[in-house]
Amino acid sequence: MFEDLIQNLQSFVDTLPMALQALALLGIGAVPVLEGDVAALIGMVAGVPMVLTIIFAAAGTILATMAAVAWGARIGDKREKGDRERKIMARVEKWGIPIAMLIGGFFVSVSINAFVMSAAGLNRSIVLISGIVTAVFNTVLVALIAAGALQVLL
Repeated sequence: MFEDLIQNLQSFVDTLPMALQALALLGIGAVPVLEGDVAALIGMVAGVPMVLTIIFAAAGTILATMAAVAWGARIGDKREKGDRERKIMARVEKWGIPIAMLIGGFFVSVSINAFVMSAAGLNRSIVLISGIVTAVFNTVLVALIAAGALQVLL
């Protein structure tokens, strides 16, 4: 039953131009709640080539993360921070941004994490780099899991 549904979906997607497939994955990847994870899953199930799926699904999340960091930075620049908050943020910057982004990327949207971190005044470069690495890691992980699951199902 599921095999027929997946094969029909893949047959339909094969009729679409490759550019349209890529733009669809980019659009899904740019939605903060869906991100590259869901885009990778949809792309793999729909039969889009894995490399194309990973590149465009991750690119959508990266674009959303860049926008979130820029927007959060504008908000964060308007706030005044006390001495205690500066000390806490210095510790988080030193040890916690990449780990928080990687772990948080499994539970909360990468772009939402990036927005909150940059609005809090954390180093925007580290937040952005951590967001990009997390987006690519999550997208590749989901694409590989989806490819393995499809091999088992089909």
